[in-house]
Amino acid sequence: MSEQSNKDGATEKAGGRSADKKQAGGKPAVSAFDAAVRYLSVAPRSEKEVRDKLYKKGYHKGEVEEAISRAKGYRYIDDEKYAQDFAEYYGARTGRKKLEYKLVFEKGVAVDVARAAIADKIPDDEEREKALQMARKYVAAKRIAERKDLGKVGAHLYRNGFDRSVIDGVLDEIARGFGGDEF
Repeated sequence: MSEQSNKDGATEKAGGRSADKKQAGGKPAVSAFDAAVRYLSVAPRSEKEVRDKLYKKGYHKGEVEEAISRAKGYRYIDDEKYAQDFAEYYGARTGRKKLEYKLVFEKGVAVDVARAAIADKIPDDEEREKALQMARKYVAAKRIAERKDLGKVGAHLYRNGFDRSVIDGVLDEIARGFGGDEF
């Protein structure tokens, strides 16, 4: 999309929708709360993501904290619900450790909130079954047919966030499929 300058020096995107215009003095013309709501209207976000976005747009601490507080009051921001939804959606593709890492370090959700959501959404047997499916798919894709190559399968599962105990159990089952004893 192309942008054009208007008479005030603010830019407008083609199609008539204006970008975040700045008032005199460089302060955004849209309130921090309105900017937060606009950001949240696209997809659910964690409190940290919204806070970071508002700071990046040039809002000051007081404005950001008021906007966050107000959005939480309306339940537009709810890290517990966000963590639950995140674990449910991404839990089908990754292990608990990777989910926890993403929630805590990338999304800024509290550790206890992330762990509770993950434990609630991904039972032990479901995680093991998911790891087994992922391992079988990897074995088939890489045409692994010997026990000596099972380390690659374990490394693949580890990179996808599975716990060592889950990986060991899955590798034992895969090894039995090769006709051997436990791995």
